[in-house]
Amino acid sequence: MSAPLFSAAFSPALQRGGLTLLLGAAGGLLFFWFNLPLPWVLGSLAASTLATQISRFEPALPTRWRSYAMAAIGTLLGTAFTPEVIARSGSWALSLVVMTLLSVVFCLFSYSVFHRWGRMDRNTALFAAMPGGLSVVSLLAEDYKTEVNRVVLCHTARIFVLLVSAPVVIKLISGIDLADANRAMFQGGEPLQFIQHGLLASVAVASWAVARRIGFPSAMLLVPLLSSAALHGTGVITVHVPSVFSVLAQVVIGASVGARFIGYTMGQILRDGWLAAVVGGVLALGALGMALLIAPLAHAAPSALFLAYLPGGAPELGVVALALRIDPAMVAAHHVLRVFLIVALLPFAARWISRHDNSPP
Repeated sequence: MSAPLFSAAFSPALQRGGLTLLLGAAGGLLFFWFNLPLPWVLGSLAASTLATQISRFEPALPTRWRSYAMAAIGTLLGTAFTPEVIARSGSWALSLVVMTLLSVVFCLFSYSVFHRWGRMDRNTALFAAMPGGLSVVSLLAEDYKTEVNRVVLCHTARIFVLLVSAPVVIKLISGIDLADANRAMFQGGEPLQFIQHGLLASVAVASWAVARRIGFPSAMLLVPLLSSAALHGTGVITVHVPSVFSVLAQVVIGASVGARFIGYTMGQILRDGWLAAVVGGVLALGALGMALLIAPLAHAAPSALFLAYLPGGAPELGVVALALRIDPAMVAAHHVLRVFLIVALLPFAARWISRHDNSPP
């Protein structure tokens, strides 16, 4: 097909999205070839981030493509809620309470750092300090007097640090062979069952359609997750999402995070990104310490609690749990609760700050 015909058949947004996806897949394949941890997430993240800083190409994915990935990840996480997992979910109560309290501590610490040393106004520091829920936070940030670009950059830098450091920490505390985890994704795949897989695909598509009509920022992840969890938890569906869709979703997530650096100069990244990265490292250490402390009391694996306590995005850390096969249901439950808490409490906190002190630092 000639270039003019190609251009006519696909819009610029689709062309850019296709190239971004190919770039991310190439990065993932390179990381996979060298047996690096989380190859499809970190490889695509590295490739798209590098492109934003050293080339004229501006990686970007159409919003609908990311929504497809969110629905796939939600469905994938939902498959982990087997009847056996549901039966032991009552043991998560202590850990969920600890996660809630730890999230408050993380938020207060990050807010103090961003306000004092990042020289952000109070509302911007508050939104930048939220321990996850970027889609929710960025949407709400537009309704308040915040520097939205600084909020997004802080969240992106923190997620970047958490995604890179999480596999290393998990290997140290659990002994998981990350290379084996990479290969396991493509080994022992279950045979295709037309009725079961067809039902699962139908539920995923229907959940995506319902989520589009819900005015909730994280609905695209939560509706498929809850639908898949309900069907797997009751034993109606027992099959899993084919590995190829898991890989594709991981590539989309990694490329999307990297693409968020587009439009930022190196000066902006150095101004806010380094501070957010340092904060992310400190919070990761806090999550690790609390995971090691609570694990014997909660009768849970420290690696699962570590992922559950990390102050990152539900889709990003959910993908890590899926890729490394570390109790995805438990990790997802913690991050879903955190998203609901952010949605419920952030508007009240922002309004309180706006009323009492909207002055710059």
